Amino acid sequence: MSTPSYTLQDIAFGVGGSPGSPTGGVWGKLSQRNDLLALGVYQWIQDAILELSRNYRFEYLEKTGPQFNLTIGQVAYPINNWLQAGDAGKQTNLIPSITRFFNNIVVPGQVNPCSTLLWKTVDALELMFQSPGVPTYFTRYGGQILLAPQPSSALPVFMRYQIEHPFSNPPVAGDLFYLDNEWKEIAEYAAALRGATNLRMMDYAAQYHTTLFGDPEFQRSSGGRGMPGLIFRRITQMEGDSESMPKQIKPMVARLS
Repeated sequence: MSTPSYTLQDIAFGVGGSPGSPTGGVWGKLSQRNDLLALGVYQWIQDAILELSRNYRFEYLEKTGPQFNLTIGQVAYPINNWLQAGDAGKQTNLIPSITRFFNNIVVPGQVNPCSTLLWKTVDALELMFQSPGVPTYFTRYGGQILLAPQPSSALPVFMRYQIEHPFSNPPVAGDLFYLDNEWKEIAEYAAALRGATNLRMMDYAAQYHTTLFGDPEFQRSSGGRGMPGLIFRRITQMEGDSESMPKQIKPMVARLS
């Protein structure tokens, strides 16, 4: 699986473009202004992509952490325990799943049943932290992963997680764009929306907000009516695969009065 090969310069000034010879991108969406570099266009793009990768799953940012055994009676585990060594200290944006095995030892070639834990708020789990049992729920709180009930056995666990999109600090032209290819256009519009807001180009900002999130009716109805935006219409590969799977249909029959 090859990683998308766009750079922030591609997003800002079009694929193959540059500040001195732009071809599109954010530049084309903000009236072809020639001062975008000085105004901080790469920062707009970084902020836009960070927000997108905080709210949606992207396969190029997701990883599977190491397997380790829980400690009997220990509820809280530092999040670095769950991450690959190279990701220690990085921001973990999303936790799609935590898997727990039912037997203490995982032997290659032997069956060991497992299941994924369910997320709940820390308040909902408060009482279960005091009760020993097989962990069934998790939450993230204060830089730690908390499990409930309190582990009564040293069961093996691992986590699938999504890291924050990697950028230089501050972002530079050569920083790579790690989102799916179909999100490149969304990144351009999201960065242009931020730029238009900063530049007081409010007609552009309103237009690009609608382009991204749908018209007001679509937003008010939570997708029930109106015209959807680009974000709604773009789906990740994982969601696309699930859309193509057969689904059970439950017929509904109105009761005769």
